[in-house]
Amino acid sequence: MAALTNLNKHVVFVVGPTAAGKSHWALEQAKKYPDSCIVNCDSVQIYKHLDIGSSKPSADELKIRPHYLYSEIAFPETVTAGQYERLFFNLLESIPEKEIFVVGGTGFYFQAIERGMYPVSVIKEEVKTEFEQLVADKGFEYLYQWIEKNDPEFARKISVNDHYRIERSYQLMRSEAKPMTQIQKEFSEAQRPFPYPLTKIGITEEKEILRDMVSLRTKKMLQQGLVEEVKHLLEKGMGDWDPMSSVGYKETIQWLQAPKVSDLFSLEAEICVSTMQLIKKQKTWFQRDKSIRWLRRDDIISLF
Repeated sequence: MAALTNLNKHVVFVVGPTAAGKSHWALEQAKKYPDSCIVNCDSVQIYKHLDIGSSKPSADELKIRPHYLYSEIAFPETVTAGQYERLFFNLLESIPEKEIFVVGGTGFYFQAIERGMYPVSVIKEEVKTEFEQLVADKGFEYLYQWIEKNDPEFARKISVNDHYRIERSYQLMRSEAKPMTQIQKEFSEAQRPFPYPLTKIGITEEKEILRDMVSLRTKKMLQQGLVEEVKHLLEKGMGDWDPMSSVGYKETIQWLQAPKVSDLFSLEAEICVSTMQLIKKQKTWFQRDKSIRWLRRDDIISLF
């Protein structure tokens, strides 16, 4: 990440829960500025071939303003938050647009580009294997207790049910031979400011409105051919590809592979339930950031 602030570009993070209308809002804003663009910050839309289930912008929308980092990565490659960070800053250095709307619901990606990544090496393969074996043999509660014993200060900040942070912190601590408290301290000391003027906007709605929007979005995806898209991807041997475990794709695969395929209403219901669970996690993540200004999808404001 560049150390000096680049005043020639203005970046707008457009964050929030799935189906809230982030892409709609960002595009309506971008239309005001002839030198604007949209940059994807969604961990599924970045992949090729996953179109319907990820709700990528339509062909017509893509023509309105330049869109970047959509359909960027092909099977069987995957992208970590650290790799996304590098893609993002390489992109911003190369494009001519000055107003940059960065749109998505992947909090870890936004954190990576705003704050950077922990200054640690790649997780050792033997640590990954060890972790998987411990989960299988003893479960996450045992791993949480290990963290609690080796770094009680950090353990107090996470829940025994927070499997993601237990996995990440255990693997980092084992790979680096340091407590997470020290790793985080080193990260904080190494942080650099975001190198562009930054505005952060959150798009959301009340829970019941979001539920209705999720239902409408899921119906639309199924009408557009989500099942056929997933069948095609499975036929191409992409069933074990990491992004295929994302919401919408995972449920459709399970539905297709069930001993007796039920009607589409059951698939729709499963996707809606999983999407609402994802929304809850996204809200929890983004609401920690008090610098985000929260709006509704139809709110229009002055950004520049």
